[in-house]
Amino acid sequence: MKHFRIASALALLACTGGARALDVPLQADAQISNLMPSINFGSLPQLGVGGGASVLLRFDLAGVLPAGLSAAKLQKATLKLFVNRVGVPGAIEVLSVNGGWGESSVSAAAAPPNSGAGSGPVATVSQANQYISIDITSQVKGWISNPATNLGLLLQPALSAPATQLFLDSKENAATGHGPSLDISLMDQGPVGPQGPQGLPGPTGPVGPKGDTGATGPAGATGATGATGTQGPRGLTGATGATGATGAAGPQGPQGPAGPVNLAYGRYDYSLPGNTHAYLNLYCPGNMFVVGGGCGHRDYNSAQTDITVNYAGPNPDNQRGGYACRINNSSSSSRAVRAYVMCISASNVTGP
Repeated sequence: MKHFRIASALALLACTGGARALDVPLQADAQISNLMPSINFGSLPQLGVGGGASVLLRFDLAGVLPAGLSAAKLQKATLKLFVNRVGVPGAIEVLSVNGGWGESSVSAAAAPPNSGAGSGPVATVSQANQYISIDITSQVKGWISNPATNLGLLLQPALSAPATQLFLDSKENAATGHGPSLDISLMDQGPVGPQGPQGLPGPTGPVGPKGDTGATGPAGATGATGATGTQGPRGLTGATGATGATGAAGPQGPQGPAGPVNLAYGRYDYSLPGNTHAYLNLYCPGNMFVVGGGCGHRDYNSAQTDITVNYAGPNPDNQRGGYACRINNSSSSSRAVRAYVMCISASNVTGP
């Protein structure tokens, strides 16, 4: 059973200072990846930011805000995210989305436009297993003033920390239930005025005329009841017949042909800064499994000796659907590295 953090949108909680707080329901969340631009990742339990991936969120304000609310009455709007894992500490920024998208259909190839890098608030991320809070009051005020612009948010590495890599819990994460949430505080709307007096009752309309009663027809005569016949004797139960012999088993049919094999290939090129290491994670689509992969220096030249691969294999956190590479650059200059994953669809899979 899915465990979502979705409080009732209509439950108003008392706040100090004459304000009211509401939890806005999360309507949709999805990851898009430049490594697999045509693949939809709308049902992942964890959403990746960095390494070619970004996250889309959309909250449903309809039915939550009081009627006639103006943007000036919004005191604060806070986006809360749970950081499940951190590959490379850094910072993320929250951009406004300017186009429509669907959780089960969006991909990097069909990503909606956004407000542009550097245009949104920034939050530092240094460690895993904790919540981070980001003030997005300005963006939510824009949604209140013009509801048609509430097309969602885009999370990506900040301009100041482009190597940032982390994973956030989604609303589909049944293990923790720490999906993204939006808390808003409203200024006091003032007391409810007294009820007005009841209006005078209107006059009673005239009673319509009663219709004529039709004539009752004559009752028919009751016929005589016939005599009940005597019950006959119960017949004897016949003997049970013998069970026939079981027929011989038919011959085994021939083995059918092997099913089709669908193979997908994902690749990620990355410029690894000097004297640093990176955690590169590639994922197969939801209906495919990892069968191989690799990583290392992208070009066959003398710089390849500067790159050391500490681990390359199935992702320990998702051994069937993910491939992980832990790579180090021992030189003082940036080096071009490449990671790739091979995915296959199969009807019968064994192993971890």
